Amino acid sequence: MVRATRSATRASPRSRSSRKTTERSHQPPHPPWTEMITECIITTPDGTQNGVSRPTLKKFVEFNYHLVMTATTTSQLNHAITAGKENGDFVLPKGGSTKSNRALNRSVWESEIST
Repeated sequence: MVRATRSATRASPRSRSSRKTTERSHQPPHPPWTEMITECIITTPDGTQNGVSRPTLKKFVEFNYHLVMTATTTSQLNHAITAGKENGDFVLPKGGSTKSNRALNRSVWESEIST
């Protein structure tokens, strides 16, 4: 019985060099979740005063950014809301599972309302 040598089983140097490493841009085709949530709160009528519910946020993202709301995207949305609350970007006035509202100081809020 004859054994194959290592050189016979290895790929040729030409085949190794012909493989090109492609750089993928891992940037999604939409803005960050916190920006999408903020935009929804600002553009939704009565959103700046009473906040926006999670189903409204999901519908806004689906319609404006053409994202399919799967379990993964819902999880990302919930994580963005929680992270925004911890950072002070969002306020959840009635607890974690209710409407989201933006946390603004008074001068920023007045400038956005006037424009």
